[in-house]
Amino acid sequence: MPPPWANVAQARIIGELHGSQTVNVMHFANNVAAADLTAINAQLQQLVEALIDCVRTTLLPAVTADWNIVRCEANRLHPAPSDPIVATANAGEVGELSSTSVSFAASLMHLRTGQGGRRGRGKVFLPPPGEAETTASSIDPATGLLLVQFAVCMAGKFGAANPTTDWRLGVLSTTDLAEVAGSYDTAFRQVQQLTPGTVLAVMRSRKKGVGS
Repeated sequence: MPPPWANVAQARIIGELHGSQTVNVMHFANNVAAADLTAINAQLQQLVEALIDCVRTTLLPAVTADWNIVRCEANRLHPAPSDPIVATANAGEVGELSSTSVSFAASLMHLRTGQGGRRGRGKVFLPPPGEAETTASSIDPATGLLLVQFAVCMAGKFGAANPTTDWRLGVLSTTDLAEVAGSYDTAFRQVQQLTPGTVLAVMRSRKKGVGS
């Protein structure tokens, strides 16, 4: 699905880990014009329901039981901002792996657009696996395969080849957007590959009591 983009949206996976909030921000675009607010809200509803489905079915099996999903939400950025549409998790929707002692560990998902330079790449710091699934700061192979399943789910719903929704996952370059003559058509690049990292990552803003 090439530009020009009819809509660009920002979505968030919001959860909790050790009492602190975790927020994963992703960007999506489509070529489906929305005639009115009802139409764009329906598109955003499709986005958040598909996103929370991937979290429930493939991310929860790959992360620590200390993390729980709270909600997924999305709002339109372009052509005009909108209020967020929310898909709320059910009580008790938690990860399925062992406990973790720290809140700042993370599993890293690399986003590749096939376009060179830092503006064509992105990262998502997902909740971590448990300590039983990590050795010498690396994620064990079985858990790595579970993270691959999350990547497969996201590609199946939002990827470049025959996705099941109208939305496409991408990397939004705020640098491109801020340049003279910058636009969402040039700043948003569609993701071609999602690759989980094998080494445990760190997100210092998730230090207990800080959040996100």
